Amino acid sequence: EFFFQGDMRYYIYSQPTYGLGTNAPDTVNIPDEMSWFGQGTGSDSVFFPMKFNYVKFHVIANKRIIDNLYAGIGLHIDYYYSINDEYYQPATSTTPELETPHHYYSALNNFSEENYLLSGISLNFIHDTRDNQINPYEGIYTNINYRINPTFLGSDQNATALWLEFRTYVGLSKKTPRHLIGFWAFSDFIITGKMPYLTLPSLGEDQRARSGRGYTNGRFRGRDIVYTEIEYRFPISKCSQILGGVLFVNATTTTNPQTGVKLFEYVRPAVGFGIRVMVNKYFRTNIN
Repeated sequence: EFFFQGDMRYYIYSQPTYGLGTNAPDTVNIPDEMSWFGQGTGSDSVFFPMKFNYVKFHVIANKRIIDNLYAGIGLHIDYYYSINDEYYQPATSTTPELETPHHYYSALNNFSEENYLLSGISLNFIHDTRDNQINPYEGIYTNINYRINPTFLGSDQNATALWLEFRTYVGLSKKTPRHLIGFWAFSDFIITGKMPYLTLPSLGEDQRARSGRGYTNGRFRGRDIVYTEIEYRFPISKCSQILGGVLFVNATTTTNPQTGVKLFEYVRPAVGFGIRVMVNKYFRTNIN
């Protein structure tokens, strides 16, 4: 009768930013130093390291309306503090200002550069016919989340956002249900107002950080984002079906309102493969 969703985290974290829009440039030359992120940290890099603390509290309670259709309300809090934009340096009498995407966006849109809060409520609709939430073989999952972030609930500025998500699974063998194609797409749009830089839609922002394989989390960020992925899943071990493989291809597009970059003006693709080991057949739990 009820479908509860939650995502609660406390981060003491470091993550680079690369600017807004899917056309945010890659490293120009091979840098002198390489970080464990795989991105350059030399003078020719577009890697802007940041450190911050982050409190995330998202809870949603959904009630069944009919069959597999649910509706609900949610509470969402995203609080960033102790933000250290490491490459930014203000101008002095002898040195020019060293600008960064986070500082530029925050100053332009009247947000603090050291801390900000996004707090609001959401209206939600979910349609879920999957046969297993962890590892489906069939079914459809659709999620609509409309979030309202008013200042009277603590947000630094008024804003509204819309999250749309769709997943489906197409079986390729009745005898071997693990042999299938999975399709996933989501979009995140800021409908009204402005949101702080680190809360803007970005790659890897989904709850399990599965989107954008082939890129580091946060590699592409913008006012809006659209993401699609197709994955071919197949068993490798014929008898036990314990070992499986995947081939995937995905594509990402984001916007940059400062430079007028629109959705689908630039699209970044990725392709890759992976291995899955099924450690529990009953729950279909995989190590990926």
